[in-house]
Amino acid sequence: GDLNRVHALLSLLVRDYALSPLSNHRKGGLIGLAAATVGLVGNFVVFLPLIVPPVLRSFDDTDSRVRYYACEALYNMAKVARDDFVPFFNDVFDALCKLSADVDPNVQNAAHLLDKLIKDIVSESPHFDLIEFITLLRQRLQVRNPYVRQFLVSWIAVLDSVPDIDMLEHLPEFMEGLLSMLSDPNRDIRQQADAALGEFLGEIKHIQRTADTEGEIVVPFDVEKVVWVLVERAQHSDEFTQLTALAWLHDFVGLFGNQLVAHFDHFLDAVLPCLSHPNQRMSQVAEGTNRTLLSLDTKAETFDVVATIRVIKRHLEVCTRRAPSEAETSTTGRSHRSGTPHSDYSDHSQEGSPREQQGSLERTWLEALRWLSVLLDRNKNEVLSVLDDLLPLLFEATADGSEEVVLKALEVEASIAKGTSEFQRLVAALLDRFRGERGSELLRQRGSLVIRRLCALLGASKVFITVSTLLVREQDLPFASTMVQALNLILLTAPELKQPRDCLKGVYDLVRPSDGNSKSTSSEGHDQGQRDDPVELFESLYRSFSHSCCAVLSLCIHAGAYAHACEVLDCLGTKLEVTSNQLLELDRLVQLLESPMFVGTRMRLLDPAKHPALCKCLYGVLTLLPQAKAFQTLNGRLASIPSDVLARLNELMHPASAKKHRDRSLTRSKDTGGDRESGIHFDRLLHVFLTCQQKHVKLHSTQAWE
Repeated sequence: GDLNRVHALLSLLVRDYALSPLSNHRKGGLIGLAAATVGLVGNFVVFLPLIVPPVLRSFDDTDSRVRYYACEALYNMAKVARDDFVPFFNDVFDALCKLSADVDPNVQNAAHLLDKLIKDIVSESPHFDLIEFITLLRQRLQVRNPYVRQFLVSWIAVLDSVPDIDMLEHLPEFMEGLLSMLSDPNRDIRQQADAALGEFLGEIKHIQRTADTEGEIVVPFDVEKVVWVLVERAQHSDEFTQLTALAWLHDFVGLFGNQLVAHFDHFLDAVLPCLSHPNQRMSQVAEGTNRTLLSLDTKAETFDVVATIRVIKRHLEVCTRRAPSEAETSTTGRSHRSGTPHSDYSDHSQEGSPREQQGSLERTWLEALRWLSVLLDRNKNEVLSVLDDLLPLLFEATADGSEEVVLKALEVEASIAKGTSEFQRLVAALLDRFRGERGSELLRQRGSLVIRRLCALLGASKVFITVSTLLVREQDLPFASTMVQALNLILLTAPELKQPRDCLKGVYDLVRPSDGNSKSTSSEGHDQGQRDDPVELFESLYRSFSHSCCAVLSLCIHAGAYAHACEVLDCLGTKLEVTSNQLLELDRLVQLLESPMFVGTRMRLLDPAKHPALCKCLYGVLTLLPQAKAFQTLNGRLASIPSDVLARLNELMHPASAKKHRDRSLTRSKDTGGDRESGIHFDRLLHVFLTCQQKHVKLHSTQAWE
């Protein structure tokens, strides 16, 4: 009977006072409920459903004193009920979350005391429902109020410290909320969130240390979800957030190793932009993570090579200032569970001139190219399947990157071109990059570096023969002429082209009569194990070099085909209309003849009787030149030749001697079973030169009329 009377009394306090429209009545009702709680220690639990809801309702009261007395009343109830108070935890937690941001400091202090008591009760209770709490926590973590954030972080830290509660299991649910607090303007909140994250990372490392050294690390949470959160936050605009997320990624790769291969593209997507971050600490952590990623097994079945290539491609596009296509955007804009999010480069990479932007992203550019090279070694077929998309980006790097980026891009291109079909595609695509106004600028500034490096990586003769074959079919005559002049200069001066230069000197022995001195230094390069056929190389280059009279003449003079050079000059003077462009090319030829590369040729002028065709060739050039600086230079060079030898040049070049040599060459060709094994068809080559130059003369005349 006493319980019924108590129930009636408590109902009266709730109905007529705690829920009264008058604030003074509400205060009195709350004080009465608090007093009744103290007096009902033994039988208090049965009345909790009656008195707790109206007290919680008072937390929303507009009168701060009412809210204060509500905290006091609930404190007394919780202190008496202890574990029996846990069923009301969700409602109490929600109310405390609001009160933590109360404008009245007295209410805040009262709420703080109540919060501390509730934490003690939850820590000791075996009936606490952690899953329901995590749901509440995830919802409240979106609030930006600093007091609420401090309140939430404190609860995470307290529950994590309880041995019987495993907060690590639910880390993916509140990981993003904690990371978001790292960018809070309040320093205390940042420190508390960082400390909480540090505790969780320490727990993960402890699991790794205590795990079987030969087995995989098993953690109680979904690693994939955490990785996604970290990847997203590693691209955050706030440096502290970005650095913390990146440090977690670094530790994850070190802890889990090949267990994370399935998420490789996510990691790479987060790491690449951070490599170019102006914050030194950030870039150092990114470099460490990148090195660790290199050790992962990218040949594993779970490794998504297509997604990884897509990530590399997108970062190359950013570095080269190429916007991703719509198709790529739709492909890569996948959900968190099925793909990689777009990288969000820091604001520093979006400002300044294009050249400054490229410079600021150089490390990202280099590492993206390095990863492409790694994938070519490990997963070549998959890379080659998207070659058409990658080649333009590689050529952009070749055109706009720093020297280090250019060299790395060329290494990747060389790795691609190891196959025959890919080699042809690469060379053809490279030639196309040299077209147009921008291509001409690229050829002028970096053409020599690009071609020389590819020759060093792929073989000089192979590169030059392939390029020459393509230029023979070239319909754009000015472009072909420009390319040939550039190739000619590279051939004669670049150290990477020593092998084909030495090979071409073998032509000299084929066109000279055999004598005791035939084993001259000119053939040493060919004799030292060279496998290139000098005839094949000479004829291949000649057909494309016919677009430039300077290139053909320098090729013939370097190879020792002096008699044919005379025929070319005779063709220029009698069968072709000499244009201003051809005169400029002859001027460049004189400059080349004075270069160190033609020292051997100039030395042969000391024995004009033995090399009459060379003397006649040079005099032919002199005759075609206008009396300008080039004329004076060459004339001074030829003035040292004895006049009596000059008078006998035609006698020394008697047709019978030439016929004898041609007969011997033809006989030697027949003995070996074919024309091209040892003989050069100069008549056919001269026809090629004449036909090609006639096209240039016709084009020059047409342009002059226009």
